[in-house]
Amino acid sequence: MMALPSRRIVCLSLCVLLNPAFFCNGQDSRRSDAIHFFHFDGQQPPSKELRLLLQHEVMWDDSGQDFLNPSGLHLVFEKIGEQATPDGRVASRFRVSAPGAPEDKVFALETWPVDKKVIVDPTDIYLNGQGLLMIHRPKPEQELSFKAPGDEFEIAPAAQSAEPIRYLLSSKDGQLMIFGTLVPHPVTADDHGCGLEVRIAQSEPATFLIIAHGFPAKARIPLVLQSEGSVASEMLVTDANGHAVMAGIPSVQGKAQGTFKAAAEGPGCLPSIVMPWSADPNAAPEKTPEKTRKR
Repeated sequence: MMALPSRRIVCLSLCVLLNPAFFCNGQDSRRSDAIHFFHFDGQQPPSKELRLLLQHEVMWDDSGQDFLNPSGLHLVFEKIGEQATPDGRVASRFRVSAPGAPEDKVFALETWPVDKKVIVDPTDIYLNGQGLLMIHRPKPEQELSFKAPGDEFEIAPAAQSAEPIRYLLSSKDGQLMIFGTLVPHPVTADDHGCGLEVRIAQSEPATFLIIAHGFPAKARIPLVLQSEGSVASEMLVTDANGHAVMAGIPSVQGKAQGTFKAAAEGPGCLPSIVMPWSADPNAAPEKTPEKTRKR
């Protein structure tokens, strides 16, 4: 089921989606071309509603872009252990920090899981001098600590392979929004400095984000997509940081599930990723995700 973020995020980002040439404050957008879409022959292209969802996800993963987060701050996640979940799975535990964020504010944390609405945590959150998220104001001896067991704000999201969990730390005075995206079990591939990652964007219809990094800046990178015998040739256009995103539907006509492959060719590198998909979100895919590196 498609779920868009909270009304506040929608209102703040609506001007970019309706008029990508400018931010709400009239400044030029440097990332208006950050996402491209794909689908295989015989399948319907992503709907307008799905494209809107994907735009929100990419903007969130890009730390809110400039107009939502002009300081460029972002959340940092550090794995600190594991714990069992009620359904018998194992979830990783993470501490969270926002380096560079001001200490003189009280914050709230919102979570946006795939296919769900934004969840607001009722806990008041504070930061110390290192940006560590804490459940109370830091004591003098904790002011410069990078960790504070028992006093820091931990998260332990249960997620499947390639499933992102998106977080927003916002000050209660409404002056600051700090975004972060955590993928507890990423599906990635790296080859000679170039990399690809696949993320689940939503489960029905199965939709993926393909993220490229480490490629030459402002370059056109050939991308070959394959799914159960169908092949699509696309072109990634990287930004000034050698980063690009493509999003779309990996399913093919007449198939209930299958395997999706993507390979991007850069100068001296050819990262390739493999990810199963299912048209029925409740059906377990036949194969597990892989990552490969080819030359």
